[in-house]
Amino acid sequence: MKYLLCTNSILLFYFLSFFGCNTNNIKIGKPYQLGNVPISIKNVTKPDPFIEHLNISFPELPGHDDLIFDQKNQVAYASGMDGWIWKLDFKTKSAEAWVKPPVNPAGLQFSNNKQESILTCASRLGGMDYADKSGVGLYEINIKTKTVHPLILNLPKIEKDEFEIVYQESKRPIFSLNKLNESNSRAFSLCNDLAVSKDGNRIYISEPFERPNAAMGSGAVPEAIGLYPHGKLWMYDRKHNTISLIMNGFTFVDGIVIASHSSTKEESVIITETTKFRIIKANINGKKEGTFEVLFENLPGLADGLERDAKGRIWVGIIKPRSGLINFIHNNPWIKSFLLSLPQKLLPIAKKTGILVLDPSGSNALYYTLHDGSKIKDISVAVPHEDIIYLPSFDNSSYGLYSISINKFELGESK
Repeated sequence: MKYLLCTNSILLFYFLSFFGCNTNNIKIGKPYQLGNVPISIKNVTKPDPFIEHLNISFPELPGHDDLIFDQKNQVAYASGMDGWIWKLDFKTKSAEAWVKPPVNPAGLQFSNNKQESILTCASRLGGMDYADKSGVGLYEINIKTKTVHPLILNLPKIEKDEFEIVYQESKRPIFSLNKLNESNSRAFSLCNDLAVSKDGNRIYISEPFERPNAAMGSGAVPEAIGLYPHGKLWMYDRKHNTISLIMNGFTFVDGIVIASHSSTKEESVIITETTKFRIIKANINGKKEGTFEVLFENLPGLADGLERDAKGRIWVGIIKPRSGLINFIHNNPWIKSFLLSLPQKLLPIAKKTGILVLDPSGSNALYYTLHDGSKIKDISVAVPHEDIIYLPSFDNSSYGLYSISINKFELGESK
């Protein structure tokens, strides 16, 4: 019996290794061993509050990736999975499909404190067809006129592969946008999330991976399997009309918040390495310039978007939980070519989703919960506004704006 089991295992190994077909030529990273979930997160794990306390408003609103609030005018804007940016009016309780960029909107931010325009990262969504094949990038939308203006659609070609590097300012690859052309630039692969400096002059943009015909949602699943470190963080300087490479060679660079400022510059940013189950702080200026530190690794799920509340705490969307299968796959990359040959509908997808809350430094866990998916699916980010946490659901079958009162969360105190 043991002999038969051993023989079958060997045959399975050869079948998966040699007959798997990675038709899209997804890059596959080195073996990566995931460890146990940090004790600090286990210690703040709480019961699911969504079962009893979840609220739903604006039933017209489709599944969406991000949400921003204009407190003065009592409106919000959501980046819908139907390709539209939706406008939600809290005075009239009405929602409208407001502006449609060339490709699907994702991360949203106001361009400055005046809130006269909106910045959005826009990318293709897996399974959708787009007339404009080169429309991925950063856009600005004038709120009054609804004019959509592309800011960054092409990025400099970086010929040298460098892994897990945060560039010192003096060594940072900087390019004038006026000098980019067909020979020295490429199309933006996937524009995911963004953060804006206090003065509005610098915009930090995450590009999770570099691949032609990249896409969000189902289009990102192959990259989650491949786990290759070709994610980048870019910085667009509006004042000087330049684009700079801030971080290079990380794995699925996704959510981003600015961590600390000096009087004139951003000193550090916090990012999620979604498919590597890590949260990282990158020191881009100041005394620790050119270094990074891992704030959390071996997370219990895929950390997506990041937002701060009024107390500076960082809210993390945990879009999907980590599984034992994922642990095995990443530690045994020989199986990945076979998995990449399978139709996605055959891959097991968990229904659970959750949130993680960190202290303002991002170093200490204050709260974690996981929901069974019966009330809400695929929480991409948790957005605090006043005394409510809003929960964008990156799910095509979802409708409505989900929210829960902040007092329903048992938040620990910062250390």
